[in-house]
Amino acid sequence: MPALLHLDSSPRRGSVSRQISGEFAETWRKANPDGSYVYRDLAADPVPHVDHAQIEVMHRLESEGIRDLAVARGATRTPEEEASWAVTWPLIEELLAADTILLGVPMYNFSVPSTFKVWFDRVLIAPLIADPATGQGPLSGKRVVVASARGGAYGPGTPRHDFDHQEPYLKAALSMVGLASNLTFLHAELTKSAHVPRLEQFKEMAATSYQTAIDGARTHGQA
Repeated sequence: MPALLHLDSSPRRGSVSRQISGEFAETWRKANPDGSYVYRDLAADPVPHVDHAQIEVMHRLESEGIRDLAVARGATRTPEEEASWAVTWPLIEELLAADTILLGVPMYNFSVPSTFKVWFDRVLIAPLIADPATGQGPLSGKRVVVASARGGAYGPGTPRHDFDHQEPYLKAALSMVGLASNLTFLHAELTKSAHVPRLEQFKEMAATSYQTAIDGARTHGQA
């Protein structure tokens, strides 16, 4: 049975990244009426930051070379570690269960929202990291779609292309857990042209970029 994990990280209701991810999710659910759909709003219900207890467990997994997920699940030793791991493990199980992962991730200050970063810090445990020799791991083979919104233009050839630490970060981070081999970005750019006077001249370009992202969401959602 196909399974979609859908995460949104923008705190703005009706944000462009939410519109794009919502379009993909709606299309996917129509195409997969019997599929499993799990949604997390990382802004409305933020994941707690990684704490001392989780770091202790993570260091133990690394130092003991534990790669087995079943062993990792029971690797806690104190009530504090158990409480922290109880936050982390459901997030990991959602990742493992999905065959498509949909990430609504706007660009914030040239990178990603802290809400998304906290979620990723929680799930990045040693047993999920891809084997450096093979590039394969427990999450390999899953499809990832990133619904992205950017206030300006950061594509190749634009003046601020080098300021883009959103897409490169996501590619690098997701590659650590074997999720970069089937990765699609749906970027809507120049979204600030709707309310920033100096960018008003780019409204038409923004509309085209937005429509391209929406069309892409519909196309990829049917796959």
